[in-house]
Amino acid sequence: MLTGILLLPVSGAQAQGTKPALRQGAQPAGTNDSDTTIYRMMIMGKAYGDSIAIRWAPDQATLWRAALRGEGYLLTRRSVGADGKLKVDYQKTIRPWTIDEWKQKAGPRDTLAGLCVQLLYGKKSDIDLTGGITLGKALRQHEQNQLAFALALIQADVNPVHARGLGLGFLDKDVKPGILYRYYIYPLLPPSPPVNNRPTGLPVEAGQTSVVNLPATERAEMIPLQYEAGDRVVRVSWDRAIADNLFTAYYVERSADAGKTFRRLTRRPWLQPPDSKRADRITYIDSTARNYQPYLYRVVGITPFGERSLPATITVRSVDQTPPALVQQVKVKHMGGSKVQVNWVYPNRPGDFKGYQVSKGMKIEGPFVSLTPKLITGNQLTFTDTTAIPYLPAFYRVTAVDTSGNESPSLPVQCSFIDTKGPAKPKGLQGYVDTTGFVRLVWDTSPEADLLGYVVVMANDPDHVFTPRTSNYLAVSVFNDTTSLQTLSRRLCYRVIAYDRNYNPGEPSDILILQRPDRIAPVPPVLTRYVASDSAMTVEWAKSSSTDVREQILLRRSATTERWTEVAKMAPGITRYADLTVKSSTPYTYALVAVDSSGLRSPVSPVLDLKTLPMSVKAAQNVSASLSADGKNIVLTWKHPNALCRYIIYRANSPEPLRSYGAVNRETTFIDRQPRKGKNEYAVKVINPDGRESGLSNRVTIDMK
Repeated sequence: MLTGILLLPVSGAQAQGTKPALRQGAQPAGTNDSDTTIYRMMIMGKAYGDSIAIRWAPDQATLWRAALRGEGYLLTRRSVGADGKLKVDYQKTIRPWTIDEWKQKAGPRDTLAGLCVQLLYGKKSDIDLTGGITLGKALRQHEQNQLAFALALIQADVNPVHARGLGLGFLDKDVKPGILYRYYIYPLLPPSPPVNNRPTGLPVEAGQTSVVNLPATERAEMIPLQYEAGDRVVRVSWDRAIADNLFTAYYVERSADAGKTFRRLTRRPWLQPPDSKRADRITYIDSTARNYQPYLYRVVGITPFGERSLPATITVRSVDQTPPALVQQVKVKHMGGSKVQVNWVYPNRPGDFKGYQVSKGMKIEGPFVSLTPKLITGNQLTFTDTTAIPYLPAFYRVTAVDTSGNESPSLPVQCSFIDTKGPAKPKGLQGYVDTTGFVRLVWDTSPEADLLGYVVVMANDPDHVFTPRTSNYLAVSVFNDTTSLQTLSRRLCYRVIAYDRNYNPGEPSDILILQRPDRIAPVPPVLTRYVASDSAMTVEWAKSSSTDVREQILLRRSATTERWTEVAKMAPGITRYADLTVKSSTPYTYALVAVDSSGLRSPVSPVLDLKTLPMSVKAAQNVSASLSADGKNIVLTWKHPNALCRYIIYRANSPEPLRSYGAVNRETTFIDRQPRKGKNEYAVKVINPDGRESGLSNRVTIDMK
């Protein structure tokens, strides 16, 4: 919880944002552009029925030092009056005791009172400004201030008298039972002169807490303890997360007579800051006098109000962890079959010696499996293993064990087995070579339990020397290989040899002869002509001159990509194809590829860059002309499937040619309000939203009298 009061959470009253008036020497947060640090006062209280104890502390050493140079702290108490409103009961200035007050109020046995006086009034070792302020000097001064601040908070936490003497505590006896009191604390800092007509100083946020004056509850209980036992050392620990919320420091005591008497191991209140190794536990380490002697440990927690908790106890005994001497001259010998004899020497047996354990592993680093469920005792210095497997590696070691269970294993010793016979000849070898030169071989798995793996060898002729194709031993009966197909030699010859775990080779398998496939690609077709429209692209080509063509593939790509798309696969005799999946007014590139009966593809043929025609716009349909009801105007009507077009009206009077006369948008009716006498001839042109134009519609003629 506390190394001082700093780790306390902000109380509910403070969280509501109530702000006290700022006194001289302080400023509101944010008024000093050069210093954005907000200093805070932390406060807490505890009721006892007849009194209330109040504890507070600045959150930083800088603020604590400033308060010592100032007038101390202003403590304000408020309570709810008869009218239901919050009223101020009093305001008190709390200052640290003077040296004379410490002499009068501190008891003669209070050996730490002098430390408190030194922290308040002792000579400060301020940094030497000779030669200027350096980072090292500033860090040393900061560390000194932090240490003094921490010591003051610890003394205030563990001793209520020291808390009041340091100006960090107050015992309020003028209280009534059951009343809710609210306390505010604020430091009275020395005044600071303004700079550029702006206030300076430390921006401070007051602390506040609420306490209901009820009778004090029972003493807090110390949390459960755990322990770890070592060789003449024990570690007693408890949970830091819970303890830090309850206690500031602790007393640790030990009893060697089952709790009849206890000796305090921590003469002063003891605390342990968190570190990276044991951040979640508080651990006290004690060196005991004798192993296996039971000791009763008792831990008492000290609250920030100086109260002692109910003790927690645990019984611990340290154990012997010193292993016996090593076994020497371990030797192993294969006796034939599955028998291996292990011998060793152990000249100096300790007094707490219990026996030997023989274990075996397949690797020098283990793991090792015990061969002796019961320890070998007495003067026996030999053991015979009847479970050895000659084709598996075996490492043996002998471990000396004492009565405390401490072990000293010897260095592992490998057993050499006698084995000269290799595995049987591999059978069922078969495989294939594909058109890319990839080779796959498979064969029957060898039945030998000591099989290490297989080696594959290859030659271009059965009479040639076979050379290995594997760089290591194959664990499975499958092998993948590659070969060049650009060669005059059409055959590949393979054999497989099995090896056991003692590296003994067996008889090679029968020779497997494979044929390399055809690798001559066909000649590609050649594009010769094309016919383009707005909805199709028809291409023609000359066939490949190769006689083994199995199919032809027409390829296409657009102007925005380099990747080819297969448009169609066709039989060898086809020389013409109409591509109906194109878009109008779009560029395309076409090419052809031939594929022979072996699956070999020809190179891509010379490409043909083409473009489809723009899509034509339909002309207006069913154009008709008629006189209006009053006979003064001519009404022109027509039809068109696209309702978003613009229409240009053409008119002519014989024998004049047609000329543009008017236009309408998104309408299929036009009224000529200025017709000429005689024959009037009309036609309509359609303009799409994308700007494309149609041809003129059918012409209509109407006679105007």
